[in-house]
Amino acid sequence: MDRFRTMDSFIRVATARSFSAAAKQLGMSRALVSLHITDLEKRLGVRLLNRTTRRMTLTDVGASYLDFCQHLLAEMNEQESTITQLQREPRGSLKVTAPKSFGTLYLSDAMVGFSAQYPDIQVSLILEDYSFRAYDFVDNGLDVAVRLGDLPDSSLIARKIATLQWVVCASPKYLARHGEPMTPADLGAHTCLAHVNLDPNDRAWRLHSSDHVISVKISGAFSSNSALVLRKAALAGLGIGYLPLYCIEDDLKSGALRRLLPNYSPPQRPIYVVYPPVARVPERVRTFVDFLAQWFGKTTPVKSKESLEEKKVGRRRAQNREPMRAGLEKV
Repeated sequence: MDRFRTMDSFIRVATARSFSAAAKQLGMSRALVSLHITDLEKRLGVRLLNRTTRRMTLTDVGASYLDFCQHLLAEMNEQESTITQLQREPRGSLKVTAPKSFGTLYLSDAMVGFSAQYPDIQVSLILEDYSFRAYDFVDNGLDVAVRLGDLPDSSLIARKIATLQWVVCASPKYLARHGEPMTPADLGAHTCLAHVNLDPNDRAWRLHSSDHVISVKISGAFSSNSALVLRKAALAGLGIGYLPLYCIEDDLKSGALRRLLPNYSPPQRPIYVVYPPVARVPERVRTFVDFLAQWFGKTTPVKSKESLEEKKVGRRRAQNREPMRAGLEKV
């Protein structure tokens, strides 16, 4: 018989001095409560209660055992309450990973703001560029990953919180020497700054017009896996860049870089907050995800709402902000 259930029955009987009253409190039959006490006394090898037809009293051992049971169950209830509270309140440690350039230039401000608003959460931001895998959560002790672009792993839970805008741009210095491309096809005659993730045998940039997508092959002597490095190359006049807006927004405002091909735009990339599937998402994770969604909605280098084109692709998706399975929905 369950030890803690028999202890609870004993506490009820001992404090109420009645099997019937204890049974009513516990929602059990009087016979079952009596069986609990009998089993408990048999297991301990002592008599806990003196029973007569008129009254019930505790033996000396019973009084001592009652005190022990009350303290033990009170401590258990307190510990369980503490554990439950930790799930309900945003506190504890939160380890987040994100791409280096995005994390340095853009996400870092959000992380600082989150930490200031929730001082009871110990925040750790790890910036790394790699193809994220589900087992990284366990291997690296991660709670949340912020990823750019579509996610192939359907075993994870992902919430799309924004879309990332990209811009084709160049410095006035470069344009003065080489001229300005007027159509996407003109890019083929220019020096372009490529991201190393592009296939070296088939380097191409995709651009959207009002009704179709254009793929343009590009070439150039300089490439990098860092948007920060490609930005510096564009500022130095080494070529035309294809860069995220968060990286060059100030440069566009100051005139250090100029936006090119205004009638053609690079496809936007989704920003996901990713976390492993669990029976109950910790409150610190839920709070962080909601904070990021709200924070992104107030900033300009990204869009927190889907574009008109995305709404045409999936109007229901644009209206549904609930977490989704990563990789099941292509944006």
